[in-house]
Amino acid sequence: MANGLDLTTIISVLSVTTFIIGILLGVIIKRAIKLALAIVALVGLLGVTGYLNLAWTTPSANTIYYVFNGAQPIVSQAIGLASLLPISSVTFLAGAAIGLWKG
Repeated sequence: MANGLDLTTIISVLSVTTFIIGILLGVIIKRAIKLALAIVALVGLLGVTGYLNLAWTTPSANTIYYVFNGAQPIVSQAIGLASLLPISSVTFLAGAAIGLWKG
């Protein structure tokens, strides 16, 4: 080709790109899981020591109701964004595994 881009170069660039996307997503997921576990541990510790009252009251039920109703549009948008990921690609899955493991 005149500009130096042939099919093998394009395929290798796409493979490297999907691998990097997989690594980044794996690191993000691992850090989100660590953060969620830290929050659960903190709430549990505060509940056990008495600093936080975990009794089920009407205001707490209303708060949970509003949070879950507000999360529905976010979840639907996240599902739409997740459909853009190349989940069936081997390089993406390898990158995600490495990101989860080393991230």
